[in-house]
Amino acid sequence: MSRVTAVVYTEHAQRFNSMLTHASEAFRRGMLEIADIGPDTAMLLKQRIDAGDLLVIVGDRVPVASQRTVDVRFFGETASVAQGPYVLAHLLGCPVYLIFCPEEEGKYRLYLERFAERITLPRRDREVAIARYAQRFADRLEHHCRKAPLQWFNFYDFWRQRETAQVTKDQPHD
Repeated sequence: MSRVTAVVYTEHAQRFNSMLTHASEAFRRGMLEIADIGPDTAMLLKQRIDAGDLLVIVGDRVPVASQRTVDVRFFGETASVAQGPYVLAHLLGCPVYLIFCPEEEGKYRLYLERFAERITLPRRDREVAIARYAQRFADRLEHHCRKAPLQWFNFYDFWRQRETAQVTKDQPHD
């Protein structure tokens, strides 16, 4: 039987995650909290993948201090998503699936979609490849959000984060 590990960056949702971990010991054991993925973390994750475990990473969250993002079109606007899931999947050499679980007619319905058998990031066109994968993800997320528009939410202002960064960048410096 495969074990499921949620790889989480909890900066955006500390209170929410705290509530869940207090509610369930099993949930806490299934979480791997990270601030950044270094070689040690990557090796641990690779060991888990090789043992048949499933890793779950939320692809639409961007760590607060991270500059490693890629811009995508999402609902007609530019939004930033993390590059990390694609880089990590490339390093781990594992298949990638998308999971959506909206409530439909009073019940939760699980959608599991194969995203890629392998994420391939050629050295020469690495940024272009990441951007393509990220846009494919954004397109699928938008598709599911259109089906259940009130069920997607983020723990931070998804578009404002980019606007604030742009305003700061564009302001003259003394």
